[in-house]
Amino acid sequence: MQFYLIGGLIFAFLVAIFALWNATEIVVRFPLLGQFTTSLALVIIGSAILGALSVMIFGIIRHVKMNLQIKRQAKTIKEYEEIIDNLKKELEESKIQEQIDSEEIGTQSLQ
Repeated sequence: MQFYLIGGLIFAFLVAIFALWNATEIVVRFPLLGQFTTSLALVIIGSAILGALSVMIFGIIRHVKMNLQIKRQAKTIKEYEEIIDNLKKELEESKIQEQIDSEEIGTQSLQ
């Protein structure tokens, strides 16, 4: 986790340096919204922030989906474990019943 934090800080530092080197005024045009004049540094930093936010949002969505899938699979595993336990009990009961039946047959043949 610290590797990502350090990497992110280094990347942010490099973006800030790049933005400061490119501090000229530019015109930014948006469809249907018009245009405005701003510093290229603000556009670069804003783009980096929007990129980081979009990565974070997609990461959160992926994390939530994986957690839901893990919960579903854990529930399925629990259900299968209960089925296995029930089948083991039935198998033990049938073995005991077979032993009782074989003992009864043995005692009946002696009489």
